[in-house]
Amino acid sequence: MKPAPVSILALFAALIVAFAHPADGDNEIVVAAQETQASVTPRAAHIRWVNLPALEFALRAAYRCRGDAVSLTLSVSDTVQTLAREVLADRRAAEVSLVVPAQQIAMADSGAFCVAGDPESANELRVAGFASAAASLRCSNEGEHSVRYASAPLTVRLVCERGEVQEPPEPSGDR
Repeated sequence: MKPAPVSILALFAALIVAFAHPADGDNEIVVAAQETQASVTPRAAHIRWVNLPALEFALRAAYRCRGDAVSLTLSVSDTVQTLAREVLADRRAAEVSLVVPAQQIAMADSGAFCVAGDPESANELRVAGFASAAASLRCSNEGEHSVRYASAPLTVRLVCERGEVQEPPEPSGDR
């Protein structure tokens, strides 16, 4: 659930180039997402898919408005955060952290990853592009409004926690 220790600024540096020589007066937005990491427990060999836990994504958006930035909305699946004009004033970038509940993200095809009772199965699985982060920027200039959109693919690194594999409890006759 923690973002991987890669600096989001390194991933974002290439996006800044887009703002180096833009056409004057354009409304623009770019978004970057840091790879995140999550731990999962071993699964039974007959189960091919891994249920993803809640995941935390560090997102950064750089923007430019002719006039004023009215709002910036960042989302992953159904998890959304909107920043208002007051937060965006006099800034050209914003960072947010979104925690996406497990039920909002599809399962990952696991292959030979983290299989219970199989120490030869992989201990890490990198899943790239399984979902995307979306950003929308609303600008206002002399009564005119515009909206711009951007997206970035998301990557998660799953780590197998091979501690004790828990068996389901035996049913008791006390019920």
